[in-house]
Amino acid sequence: MLNKILGEIISILLKLIFVALAVLVIMEASKWAYKEGYNILSSSNNGEIRNVSISIPKGSNTEQIANILHDAGLVNSTLYFRVMSKLNGVENKYQYGDYTFSTSYSQDEIMKKLTTEGARKEVKQFTLVEGLTLEQTAASLAKQGICSKSDFYETLDKKWGYRFLDSIPKDRKIKFQGYILPDTYEVYADASPEQVIGVIFNEMDKIWTDENIKKAESMGYTIDEIITVASIIEKEVVEKEEQPLVSSVIYNRLDKNMPLQMCSTIMYVLEVPRDRLFFEDLEKESPYNTYKNIGLPVGPICSPGKAAILAALEPEKTDYLFFVLKDDGSRTHNFNSNLEQHNADKKKYKKTFNP
Repeated sequence: MLNKILGEIISILLKLIFVALAVLVIMEASKWAYKEGYNILSSSNNGEIRNVSISIPKGSNTEQIANILHDAGLVNSTLYFRVMSKLNGVENKYQYGDYTFSTSYSQDEIMKKLTTEGARKEVKQFTLVEGLTLEQTAASLAKQGICSKSDFYETLDKKWGYRFLDSIPKDRKIKFQGYILPDTYEVYADASPEQVIGVIFNEMDKIWTDENIKKAESMGYTIDEIITVASIIEKEVVEKEEQPLVSSVIYNRLDKNMPLQMCSTIMYVLEVPRDRLFFEDLEKESPYNTYKNIGLPVGPICSPGKAAILAALEPEKTDYLFFVLKDDGSRTHNFNSNLEQHNADKKKYKKTFNP
């Protein structure tokens, strides 16, 4: 009986101690909250409105910027500024530079100015044209003063995390050929090679939407195979209007298990590029030789532009199996579906073959 009474007394005492501790914690928290609330809500200018000039060093993080603002009397609570920066989605988006603020500014006004009126960084543009090999792309970037060839290749080998890169075969020697999207880009003058490549890959990523990835899958091809088709399209014709037609020829021949017989793939493997092929070139041993091998070459032969990639995803619906360059200077082709007509076209446009 005595033990039971003692147990009840101890239980009550423990509950009282717990309540007392909880009250103490609440009191201390309330004191802290009151202090912070007072700092936040009270005016930082003590009734005096004046302009304050500050300098945000390059590389400053949000905590450092909050301290600079606090020391200048522009904010009362560094914690509140940091929390609101995160909640407003501007943390780590503040720009370095020299600023002048009025002490009458709200924190929202200060945040806006810090994200929009910082130092104006110098930018530069560079252009990558359609149809370049990876080696030519590296040389072009170096020539334009964007990054050295060695930095370009070294940075490419990093892990990027883009879905469109996942289908590249692991054992491919020229891994990223076809994936450097041709376009005109703008970067900061001091952009690193990683930032430069990131800008390019971001544009390529915009092409490979969920819809286009599913479209490639429904066609029975990987992203890498679509880009390979697009690279052939890019090199076979000059006029973009013909790209969907060439695309249809490629897929029609693949469906019939015919060799593609695309001259551009032979041109790619020639040690010394030239304007036209000889018959012996067609016998060259290479996994890129689409005269000797059935199916697609082992990878892209160049960097195709956006139009060529979309043409590879959306070929024109035709029964064409052949096309031949006209000799009228138009740079266009005549397309047909049978060999007899194709041979007739070759005779018709004999200047193309025997200038």
